[in-house]
Amino acid sequence: MRKLKTDRSIVPYILLGIITLGIYELWFLHHMIKDVNEICREDGNKTPGLLVLVLLSLVTCGIYALFWWYRVADMLDRASRRAGVSVEITGSKMLICMLLGTFVCGIVSLVGLHWLFESVNLLAVDYNTKLYTASAPEA
Repeated sequence: MRKLKTDRSIVPYILLGIITLGIYELWFLHHMIKDVNEICREDGNKTPGLLVLVLLSLVTCGIYALFWWYRVADMLDRASRRAGVSVEITGSKMLICMLLGTFVCGIVSLVGLHWLFESVNLLAVDYNTKLYTASAPEA
C-alpha cells in the first residue's frame, strides 16, 4: 500500500496537456487510474487501464470513453458512500457532463473532470489517513 496523490487539479491538466500535446494528460490519467483502483479495491472492481481506454475509444469512436468515465465516477461515488466522504461526482453526472461537453466545446466536460479530480483527491486523503492510522504503532 502506498500513499496516494491528493492535489490533482484541472488547471495543470489543461495547461500541461496543451504544452505537451496531450502526453501529460495520458501520464496524468495513468496515475489517476492506479489511485482510483487502489481506493476502490475493496469493491472488487477495477477500471481498465489507459491502453484499453485509448484503444477501445478509438475503435468505438469515443463511445467507450463515455462508458469509462461513467464507470470511474460511479466507482468513486460508491467508495465515497462506503468511506463516509461527500463527493460531487456520480456516474450519471459525469456522463451528462461528458455528453454535454461534446456540444459546448468541451467546457462542461471540464466541469465534470474537475469534480472527478476533486473526488479522487478527497478519497485519497481519506485513504491516506486510514493507511497512516492503521500503520501507526500504538503508544
